Amino acid sequence: MKTKTEALYTYLNENIPSFTEDWLKCRELRTGSHYSLDAPPEVMEKIKEQNGKYVMLVAESLFQDEEEMKESIACWTEQTAYERANSDTSLTEVIRNGGHFRTLILEYIEKFTEQTELDITIKDIMNWIKKVNMTFDYVMETFTDNFLAILLNRLSSQSNLINELSAPVITLTDDVGLLPIVGDIDTARAKSILETTLQQSIDSGISCLIIDLSGVVMVDTMVAQQIFQLIESLTLIGVRAILTGIRPEVALTAVQLGIDFSEIQTESSLKRVILTLAKKLDSSLKI
Repeated sequence: MKTKTEALYTYLNENIPSFTEDWLKCRELRTGSHYSLDAPPEVMEKIKEQNGKYVMLVAESLFQDEEEMKESIACWTEQTAYERANSDTSLTEVIRNGGHFRTLILEYIEKFTEQTELDITIKDIMNWIKKVNMTFDYVMETFTDNFLAILLNRLSSQSNLINELSAPVITLTDDVGLLPIVGDIDTARAKSILETTLQQSIDSGISCLIIDLSGVVMVDTMVAQQIFQLIESLTLIGVRAILTGIRPEVALTAVQLGIDFSEIQTESSLKRVILTLAKKLDSSLKI
């Protein structure tokens, strides 16, 4: 059996160029994908190189037990997943082309059994197919895990960036900052606003923060609690908070919910607050 497997191993490695050409015939036009017919020459050369490496890994797996196979495959799938995730190649395309690859490997094993002078038995063929299928299953499992992890990390980073940009503390003077909150506030965004606002307030060195709610359409109990928590946290770091821009419907909802803003300084509009602060600043400059 070992001699036969060595012969198959040699056959697969010697036929890597023709195997790769056969595999490339399965490509379709999907602009942006690494597998597309119009992929740039440098991308195609990289794909050919990876394909050849893939054939070698599959051939080596014929001699390996499950743990050895997994160890040799892991680095390859991690690298290829990273490269595919950084292109417009979809997971569906990867799986489709992986299926073409598996079919071709089995066809080349069939060609080998027809061409070799060795006495190949059904047991030999079934053993090779079992090995190859186990390798392919692990490749797709690890590739999918790596590919999705990269995409999810990217989405998480983009979401965090969007949350940070959606709650910027704008410095009006050396002492006064403005936090305009726009849109709906859910639990995740409320937590992000709390964390980023505190850090930005500390970094900018302000002592007063105007929180403008004119862009907030709805305030429920959760949102109110988060606003109270933000104001209390600002107080702890020495920053006075002023609420402004509470819309009539929001004020009505707050009253119906029993939300008490009486202990918090509020103003009817951002313009009014800024004018008041401007007058105070002008007075201090004259003194």
